[in-house]
Amino acid sequence: MILAFCLFIIGPFLLVGWYSASRTSATMKNEVGKTMLQLVKQNHATMENTMSSARDKTVTFLDNHFFSNPKQFAFWTHISSISELSEADTILERWSSDGTEYTLYLENKGEQPFPLNALYKNQGLIYLDQGSPYPEWAEQTQKEKGAGSIRLATMSNGQSTVSFTRSILHPGKYDESIGFLVVSKLEVLLTKNMVSVQLPPNAGVYLFDDRDELLMQAGTGTMDLTELPENMRNQTSGFYFANSRNHQDLYAISNDINFNTRLIYKIPLASIMGNQTDFQRMIMVMLAVYLLLVLLFVLYLLRNIIKPLAKLVMFTRLYEPGRPFDFGNLSSRASTDEFGVLYKAFIRMTGRLNDSIEENYGMKIKQKEQELTTLHSQITPHLLYNTLDSIYWYALESGNEGVGSMVKDLSKLLRIGLSKGKSIISTSEELEHIQAYIRLQMKRYPGNFEVFWEIEEGIGAYTMPKVLIQPLVENAIFHGIQSMDGEGHLWVRMRRSAEDVHILVEDNGFIPVNLDKLQSIVHGHLQDKGYGIRNVHQRIQLHYGEGYGLSYRLREGGGLIAHIVIPAQPSE
Repeated sequence: MILAFCLFIIGPFLLVGWYSASRTSATMKNEVGKTMLQLVKQNHATMENTMSSARDKTVTFLDNHFFSNPKQFAFWTHISSISELSEADTILERWSSDGTEYTLYLENKGEQPFPLNALYKNQGLIYLDQGSPYPEWAEQTQKEKGAGSIRLATMSNGQSTVSFTRSILHPGKYDESIGFLVVSKLEVLLTKNMVSVQLPPNAGVYLFDDRDELLMQAGTGTMDLTELPENMRNQTSGFYFANSRNHQDLYAISNDINFNTRLIYKIPLASIMGNQTDFQRMIMVMLAVYLLLVLLFVLYLLRNIIKPLAKLVMFTRLYEPGRPFDFGNLSSRASTDEFGVLYKAFIRMTGRLNDSIEENYGMKIKQKEQELTTLHSQITPHLLYNTLDSIYWYALESGNEGVGSMVKDLSKLLRIGLSKGKSIISTSEELEHIQAYIRLQMKRYPGNFEVFWEIEEGIGAYTMPKVLIQPLVENAIFHGIQSMDGEGHLWVRMRRSAEDVHILVEDNGFIPVNLDKLQSIVHGHLQDKGYGIRNVHQRIQLHYGEGYGLSYRLREGGGLIAHIVIPAQPSE
């Protein structure tokens, strides 16, 4: 038993642990490589920004002194006195204020006179006579046609310096070079970027140009490009691990296509990862000891878990939703421990599921009955419309146009009132509905009242619950102006204000109105009367919330104003 336990539990665990540690080590190395690659890219990008700034500054210099100002171009190309030469050197010194050094080489192709000491200077403005030797970088710079490049140049004192060189093209003849602009001592600026991170011992940061020439370096380590494999030399960027005598080095490489430079980090891997291997071994031993203790405890727990768990699995396999199932009696122990809680929760869940299935079955039956009722209810309005249409045409053919128009208005009232079961219609449809209703009432009570319409242009493009205005107009007619013998006035107003639509029904009725009682009816405090206006208010708040609804106020000079406020919602 112990042998089997060690063979099938501890052995595989240690094997998996060893494999996981190996994979973890490889993953950590890969992540370290990616991190260093991101670091070298960021460092290189910072250096590229510095070089771009130096390049842009030369563009500004050439634009100000050669290309945009003919007087300045004439000044630089026709210096013939010591004072003019001194002035030129002063200008170049001002441009060298950031630690770099600006040097301007001009070719004397026209054999014009110039100060003799301009041939033997080491900085500032230097003339290149046809007989004087050109710098070693001049030929390559001319081939670049004014583009400029970063290179390692030798100063007058024999020291090397990182320089940006570019040809100065003739403003009128772009294929002709008249000299060179050199910005030297760029390492003053680049060193600040290169040493932005603290390097461990034997590590180094190296900047190479496109000719594999080392421009500058930082750190205590040494490096040669031959240390890199051939595929890494041609890659744009990447990282590489190389084994040395007794350690492993990490190379992180970033290439810049704008200035054709390559930045390389060479860092001993041990300085980053430390004593990770020994730490992993110690963790493995601690895990093995801990595993022995845990597994002994697990063996004890399995006896108390497997049996109730198997019973619960059996329940889930045998149970079929919608059918009764006998779960038996739970033991006293099982009713208090975790599995007892699971049993009870499972039983409650199956009970709710069975109830839901029965409910769903009943709802489906009710839905079918509702569908049949809906189909039947759709037949009745259709039959009614056809009948009214027949009466309308019969009235017209019989010469009774008044009856025909009333039948037509009645048909419109029914059609818009039903609206194919829709509860929301356009304000233009609601306006047609109330106009048809008022026409019917004016024929019922001819000459008793006049109607005035104030409808804002474009108001019909919004939506509203159907049949909101008719109950208000009906109340205004029957309770306000019905018996005024031609003196009754009714106003229907619809306008938009800000984000709302306002609908007002106003009459000049002379019968006194109890406004408090009317508001109580609207808000549902009095249930025995006023069903129509209470229904209007409740439907508005049901659709749009308590911020909208119906209100009443007294009209100056007598009468009542019913005021509906709904949100301005355009129809789709």
